[in-house]
Amino acid sequence: MTKDELEVKLETLQKLLDEQNASANAYRDQIQELQKQLKDINKPKLTPLQFDELRDAVETGVGNYDFSDTDMYSIDYGINYDGRVHCESFDFDCADDLVHEIYEQVARLFAEIKEDDNQLNQD
Repeated sequence: MTKDELEVKLETLQKLLDEQNASANAYRDQIQELQKQLKDINKPKLTPLQFDELRDAVETGVGNYDFSDTDMYSIDYGINYDGRVHCESFDFDCADDLVHEIYEQVARLFAEIKEDDNQLNQD
C-alpha cells in the first residue's frame, strides 16, 4: 500500500469509529434517561408551584432557626507554636433540631392519609 492509500484507509476507519462512538453516546444517553424514568416512576408527582412551595417551606424552616445560639456548637481550641489561639474543630450539635424545624414547615404543606394495609400487601 502506498502512503496515500494508508492515509485514506486511516481516515475512513477514524470516521467509522467516530460514528460508532456517536451512536454509543446516543444509546448511553437513552439508557440514562430510561434509568431516571424508572427510578422516578413511583415518586409522588409535584407541580412547579408545589416545588416552589416546598422550597419556600425549607427556606422558612432554616430561616426560623436560631443559628446564633452559641450553646449549639462544640468548639475545640488549640494553641499554635507562636502562642496564637486557633479553632481546631467546630461542630454543629443541633442538627436534629434543625431537621425538626424544616420538617414542621414542610409538613404544613401536606395532608397525611392512612394507607390500606391490604393494598400494600398485594404487591
